[in-house]
Amino acid sequence: MTPELEHDRNQQAIAFVARLGAALQRYGTPANRLDEVLLLLSKELGLKGSFFSTPSAIFYSYDLPGERGFARLQRIYNKDLDLSKLSQLDRLFNEVCDGTISLIEGANRVDKITADPPPYQRWLTFVCFGLTSAMASTFFGGGGAEMLLSGATGSVLGLLYLWSATNQAVGRLFEPLGALLVSVTALSLAGTLGASSDIATLAGIIILVPGFSIAIGATELALGHPASGVARLAGAMVTFLMLTMGVMFGQQITSFFGVDASAEFTPAALPIWVEPLALLVAGLSLGILFKAARRDLPWTVAAVMLPYLAFQLGIADLGLEASIFLGALIAGVFSNAFARWKDRPSLIVRLPGILILVPGATGFLSLGDLANGDVLEGVQAMVRVLMTATALVTGFLVSNAVLPPRKAL
Repeated sequence: MTPELEHDRNQQAIAFVARLGAALQRYGTPANRLDEVLLLLSKELGLKGSFFSTPSAIFYSYDLPGERGFARLQRIYNKDLDLSKLSQLDRLFNEVCDGTISLIEGANRVDKITADPPPYQRWLTFVCFGLTSAMASTFFGGGGAEMLLSGATGSVLGLLYLWSATNQAVGRLFEPLGALLVSVTALSLAGTLGASSDIATLAGIIILVPGFSIAIGATELALGHPASGVARLAGAMVTFLMLTMGVMFGQQITSFFGVDASAEFTPAALPIWVEPLALLVAGLSLGILFKAARRDLPWTVAAVMLPYLAFQLGIADLGLEASIFLGALIAGVFSNAFARWKDRPSLIVRLPGILILVPGATGFLSLGDLANGDVLEGVQAMVRVLMTATALVTGFLVSNAVLPPRKAL
């Protein structure tokens, strides 16, 4: 190969790696996985590269024989967790490494994947916001009235989400504005429905609680990616603060307009079959909200049900930290087995499992306690968050040793 042809091929390879890296970062790939993918891809393409990523940027550096070194900083905008596109990019990665398609065609395919519309209609996304919140209320001890009220708060959040998709200004304020609307809706309708506004508020904003960021950030720190891990955990803390502020503003607004939120309602007990059914529906709705492909929805349901079954079989009796560790171990082994068997990213089923296990709701409540002046309770709750997050990350790391993933994603 002449130097000119080798130079052109190197540039095509670098351009493809940059496009694929930006897309993977945009759709939710953690730093430890992203760096491993880019290193493996560069090696397959005959390039010697080094990479450094944060939640909002990727640094590329290449040592090209006979040429000057190549370095680039690539900013990542428009973050959007999309498991179906992540699966398509994973398949494209395999095809390029196998030589099935050319680098130019691969780069064009990346552009096409990122430009494709979401896999589900807007109305279905709206419905799933309400369903997820309604089902989540049962996990917090809610009854039938709380399910109804939580469904209403989740639906309000779903409407705001659809609006934010077409309005950039609303999108920037999605978390605090969503928490405010959920709080106002819960407090305004609680008396009419005879439901607990606290449960409905927590269930309504559960989709916004950054449990995924907590788990991923802690994992990145444990695996030697401090810049990305600290940035992700800091972002999660800011989201917690914005949610707390939104809920407090909602309480102040309803109080200003004379809404009496002092009444307390005891949730009615639900039949024993409701909670498993709620987990089934939550698995489907979460899969749709995370834009998992239709063929993967049964697996997202299984990922949600698995920790529940493990807890029902008695691991919860071992104590909080030990039960979270074992739940994460089971979920991690399951996700790695899925990736090996189906040759698709493990994140497709790992993410729903993470959301069932992570202490996001406890973290939100701890900030609420601090904001209301109950410092001791707030600090104790925050310590529980840190301990359970550590147990969660340890469980996932051990799962990789028990059943190592066959592929980078």
